Amino acid sequence: MSQNQDNFKRGTAELLVLHLLQKEDLYGYQITHAFEEKSGGVYTMLEGSLYPVLYKLTEAGYISDYVVPAGARRTRRYYHLEEKGRIYYKEILSEYLAISEGIAMILDRAEGAPHD
Repeated sequence: MSQNQDNFKRGTAELLVLHLLQKEDLYGYQITHAFEEKSGGVYTMLEGSLYPVLYKLTEAGYISDYVVPAGARRTRRYYHLEEKGRIYYKEILSEYLAISEGIAMILDRAEGAPHD
């Protein structure tokens, strides 16, 4: 993965995590698996890279977490979207869509211009 792809992922990871948690509570592996599956393998993230994002969202009060037993000696930490997180999600989604539209216009793709 290039450095540019890594930077882009860091900028979109919060948005995507919050989006996924709107539908259901998930644990880390489920989130990384959903990234890969829903993007057709284009957007992948290791769990180790995901956890700092989850910790940041938890500290801000956008998500909460809880532990559920998963076998004799294992547990799974699920993440839940809080109301404050729903509001934040709407804000950053709106910003993302506006920026994406602006980038498309700069690249002249909004009017169907051919790719260079």
